[in-house]
Amino acid sequence: MGRDSDILVGLDLGTKKIAVAVAERAPENPDKAQIIGIGQAPSRGLRKGMIVNLDQAVSSVSDAIADAESMLSGIKISRAVVAFSGIDVKCHVLKGKISLGRSPRQIMAEDIERVIETALSELQLPPSSCCLHSIPIKYAIDGNSGIDNPLEMTGIRLEVELTALVIPTTVAQNVVNCVEKAGVSVVGLVLKPVAEALGTLSADERAMGASLVAIGGGTTSVSIFSEGHMVHAAEIPVGGDHITNDISCVMKIPFAIAEELKKDIDVDPKAETMETDGTLTVEHRGRKRELGKEEVGEIMASRLDELFADSIVPSLKAIQKAGLPTDVILTGGVMMTQGIVPFADSYLGTSVRVGVPVLQEEMQRGRNDCRYSAVSGIIVYLMERRKNPFAYVEAPMSIFKNIATGKSSKRMKGARRPSQSPLKSFARNARELFRELF
Repeated sequence: MGRDSDILVGLDLGTKKIAVAVAERAPENPDKAQIIGIGQAPSRGLRKGMIVNLDQAVSSVSDAIADAESMLSGIKISRAVVAFSGIDVKCHVLKGKISLGRSPRQIMAEDIERVIETALSELQLPPSSCCLHSIPIKYAIDGNSGIDNPLEMTGIRLEVELTALVIPTTVAQNVVNCVEKAGVSVVGLVLKPVAEALGTLSADERAMGASLVAIGGGTTSVSIFSEGHMVHAAEIPVGGDHITNDISCVMKIPFAIAEELKKDIDVDPKAETMETDGTLTVEHRGRKRELGKEEVGEIMASRLDELFADSIVPSLKAIQKAGLPTDVILTGGVMMTQGIVPFADSYLGTSVRVGVPVLQEEMQRGRNDCRYSAVSGIIVYLMERRKNPFAYVEAPMSIFKNIATGKSSKRMKGARRPSQSPLKSFARNARELFRELF
């Protein structure tokens, strides 16, 4: 990869498309990165965000990489941080505390590692699962809570409350295997709810508190932020493809035609009759058919009704009962549907808007809308980790790569012993990752 240390690459492994964002850090201001190219290719071999055909998925990743490289001058992409869906993700809020000694002293990075490790020790994981992200919500020093970053502050007792996102290890291993078969080394993994939130919500919005609902092709993710920190994340295995499939089955038309058909439908429940009446003409195998717009609209509304009423609304109501902010920002490819905001508003009953990528002005036209929030969010994620390595603590990549190459991992076979601390592995791997990326 040309200009190695200054190039950042994010790869979004989606059900509808594979997207690649390439950014360059300015030597004079290394804390900021400018997106210099967005590549994409249709996604094949994925269903509901999961890899179901490895060869097809590898080919799609290769196509997206080639598309990104075609926009760059002399840059070859050899490594990337990958965002992917985890429909089996489990979210846990954990607490930990440690003593810093009998007398006050300055808090070091090792102390932060240790208190996070203490919190994670409360998590009882089966051998088939791993904690991919540990995201501190707040720290407390000597009982004084609400501290964002305790590094170099002074005290005798350090506490942390964090969000832990747990996934099946094999899901991440399949992602790593797929991307590396396409010739790209995976140097980091990000769950979609994290990438989509960072790609859509500004720092101010995260500080004020907001709920992000990202409805993509195969999945829907919910991310909740309060006082600048992620406090909840979830993924639902329902997305835009389910709407398309419903139209295809009920109207007895091919999936591809149904996909185009839904672009002409307005799902606004208050839409004028003249907008929902009429017919749509489709042609298949040389035959033309007239389909009623109202009937197609009812099919779409039925699936959206199920998604909002059965999954999204209950999640947000639980958050509301906990006293967290419930202003909702929508993103993802389904947000291109006509009338989706008033439809969502009719269910959520709160402030609703469609979010665009926070880096939109840096992204090329046509590849800078809500469909590209996740891939741009990977760049935001990398820059935030550069400023504070403990903002998003990743599991060491060796866990997934050891499995991918057929090597056994003792850590995954039984109870964790103190000498096998994931935070010690994190610290070692973090140093290696930052040497590679920065």
